[in-house]
Amino acid sequence: CSSDTDELSVEKLQEELESCIQTLIEASVAATITQDIVVGNLIDRKLADLAKTHKLAVDYIEKVTGKNIDVVLAENAALEAEEDE
Repeated sequence: CSSDTDELSVEKLQEELESCIQTLIEASVAATITQDIVVGNLIDRKLADLAKTHKLAVDYIEKVTGKNIDVVLAENAALEAEEDE
């Protein structure tokens, strides 16, 4: 009788252990997903800030020079090429 009880206890403990391991795996996956979301949101926020800053800089350059940013960049590239020669 005692050995039957012991086997049932061992089986029950193994089932509980497997359940705990599965729960840990699921929690780990969820934590990774959450971390990726947090990092992704941070990157999106930084990119949005950079885009705003870039837009402000472009607007300022166009206002000051009275030229389209593409024209200004092309002129700058031409000047750099001349300096390198």
